[in-house]
Amino acid sequence: MKSLLRRYGRSTTYLLITDWLIVVGTFGMALHWRHYAQGVNIISRYHIIPEALFVLVYAFFLLGIFGALRLYKRKTWMSRPWHLLRITQGTVICIVGYLLLGTLSKSPVFVPSRLVTLNWGLLLFSALIIHRIILFLPMLQAATRAQLQRRVVIIGAKEPGIDFARKCLAQHSYTTLTPVGFLCGDRSREEAVFEDLTCLGKPEDLPDIVNLYKIEGAVITETDLPYQALMDLIERCIRLFGWVDVHTDKSAVLHDTLDTDTYFDVPFVRLAEIRNSFLTRAYKETADVIGAAIGIVLLSPILLATALAIKLTSPGPVLYTHKRIGKGGKPFLFYKFRSMSVGADQDKTRKDSIRSFIQEENGSPVRKVVNEAYITPVGRFIRKWAIDELPQLFNVLKGDMSLIGPRPVPVNEYEMNDEWHKRRFDIKPGCTGLWKVYAARQEGTVFAHTVLYDLYYARNMNPLLDLYIVFMTIWVILSGHADG
Repeated sequence: MKSLLRRYGRSTTYLLITDWLIVVGTFGMALHWRHYAQGVNIISRYHIIPEALFVLVYAFFLLGIFGALRLYKRKTWMSRPWHLLRITQGTVICIVGYLLLGTLSKSPVFVPSRLVTLNWGLLLFSALIIHRIILFLPMLQAATRAQLQRRVVIIGAKEPGIDFARKCLAQHSYTTLTPVGFLCGDRSREEAVFEDLTCLGKPEDLPDIVNLYKIEGAVITETDLPYQALMDLIERCIRLFGWVDVHTDKSAVLHDTLDTDTYFDVPFVRLAEIRNSFLTRAYKETADVIGAAIGIVLLSPILLATALAIKLTSPGPVLYTHKRIGKGGKPFLFYKFRSMSVGADQDKTRKDSIRSFIQEENGSPVRKVVNEAYITPVGRFIRKWAIDELPQLFNVLKGDMSLIGPRPVPVNEYEMNDEWHKRRFDIKPGCTGLWKVYAARQEGTVFAHTVLYDLYYARNMNPLLDLYIVFMTIWVILSGHADG
């Protein structure tokens, strides 16, 4: 519970718990009102019937669906029509999904009575409407009066930070955060910034003022910080609070492309602690092993045909093996099909091109640092359709990589990275990720933005985000942009 509150906040944690209880509770009511079998009790003296036990698990899956429908975002709560639409969609998905699973599996854990399922849908929809649309906003107001909001400090006393404070105070009854003051780099302590909010100190004073002012979180709006200083500040906030909201020019690429939330009309990105629980590790490792094994089996004809084509058309080995950087900065042997002439990685101009690409923040970005003169005819084809990357599935089976994660980089490129770039390797690198999905969708993506995508994924990874990346990667490949 403490970790949920630390990561998501009181309001979202409350909704996660109550939504789960509503899904399970309305199912129990539907069973109680009309038994599909005479004499069946939901809970006997010694055990819960399988049908109810399945819904206990199914409800957790629905929380993920509700999350994908943005039911845990402020911009949904604050718009009744939008909220109503999302509740309707969530209820329909819940019932239709249950019916489809029951029809396809023919398992006895599914209730055979369609009337019970229909009653469940009506009860679920009604309960969500009453709780979320009629009761929840007044409860937010009551929480405000009881001072149950998170006390936050705004880091940055220029117009973006003042604008955020102004909107929070103007609509104080419906915000889950209450600003306590500002951290300023160019003002003296206790100097008034906006209304009764003063400068409590400088950003480097944050650890000292947390206990003094009972600070529970931070919102970063400072626009003048370079990337390294911004990432250091984000890490400091996450260590102290477990989360931080970021609204800066540097994070604008995430506001523009990802489904970020808003405080009123102020977009922000929430970054939190990297999930390292047993369940998260078990999910990632299981998904990686099963996904990679299935991929190798299904794609084995393509793997064999590609290996044969490379061997017959170009002198040299079939596989290109090279040291890449893995989790924690540790190198590992990376596999891919060779798509370039032997010796291409010794190109003397490539190192300078990579350094220029890494250092470029605002100029004309490029897609990939590749000397196309070295690409073989077969290599051009397999790069276009991402076939050259299929041997990475063996890296996943070995445990060096994950199916989804940050882009694996060569050792010499890693050494050129700034310290904040290297933080993306707090998790395993992946065969694909947000970096691949969005770099392919945009004409050019500067290196700093690809790193931001990796950092965002590391701080927000979850099964639904993984599923989204998988489907978007398939689209990127089928559209012929895999080499973007």
